[in-house]
Formats: sequence, structure tokens, C-alpha cells
Amino acid sequence: MTARRTVRTKPRNGLAIRDVLAAALLSELCSPCDEFWLVTGWVSDVVVIDNETRQFDAVLGNNPSSNMTLSEVLGELTRRGTEIHVAVRRVDHNEAFVERLSRSSIPNLLHLHSGEHLHEKLMVGGDWLLTGSMNFTWNGTRVNEESMELQLDQAEAARHRLELRTRWIGERS
Repeated sequence: MTARRTVRTKPRNGLAIRDVLAAALLSELCSPCDEFWLVTGWVSDVVVIDNETRQFDAVLGNNPSSNMTLSEVLGELTRRGTEIHVAVRRVDHNEAFVERLSRSSIPNLLHLHSGEHLHEKLMVGGDWLLTGSMNFTWNGTRVNEESMELQLDQAEAARHRLELRTRWIGERS
């Protein structure tokens, strides 16, 4: 079964990209996949799960924080056994995120890739993918008018992971 939904960062329909991003990442925390990909030209350590009212404590585990940033969620996924691949553009802006992600992750489950002219934006979980115009930054998630498509399709997610492995890893897969 395939389900697609276009979501915008400036919602006029009541559904914001932050809500979709949080739901997708929470689904991964509930049922971690073997391999997760984040590919983006620009990335910041933005808050992606708002747990202020403690509604996600059961999913987030022991001593959950009130807000989880992208690096914290990806780091937690490595602690749950997921191999994380992050591909970003080689620019100073991305270094703070990469450093925080490296500190929060299990080293042998985190794989960092970079490209000088990377402009693609996508996130691929176990049975879903999020693609579109949005960088995973404060401006991307909160300020700019962006469009992202959430696709729930296990086969399509697997196809994207294979293409990403071929592109970023080569023969090792």
C-alpha cells in the first residue's frame, strides 16, 4: 500500500511539516529500521520532537527530555540498533550538527558522507520517505515556505536506500 501526502511548512490546511517530521521519527523510535538516511544540503540541530507535555515518554525511554533535537533522535536510533547515514554539503554551517550527532551516536553505526554541491533533501526510514524542497534547518522547518512529500511505501523506501547506498557507499552494501 502506498500513501502520499504533500505537506507545507506554512500550513494553510492545519498540518505542519514539524508534526509530520515528529510523527515519522517517532515511528522509527517505536520500530527502528536497520538503515536510516538523511540527505540534505543544509542541516541544523533543530528540535524535531516536542515532548513538553510528556506525551511521548513511553517511546523516548528512560529520562526523556522535554524536546529532542535531530541529532538526539538519530543518536537514539543508533542506540536502538539502526545504522544511520547522513550526507550533507561540505560547508561550515553543517559542522555543528555533525559534531553533535557524532557525540550522541554509537560510532560504528553512524556513517557520514559529504558532497561539495549537495542540494538534494530527503529522509528515508524503514517504510517511509520524506522528499521535497526543505532543508532540515530552523528556516527550513519554521520560516521558509517549503513543500515536502511524505510517502508511506516500504518498497519505495527500500529502493531509495539502495540508490543512496550505491551513490554514497559504492560497492559496499
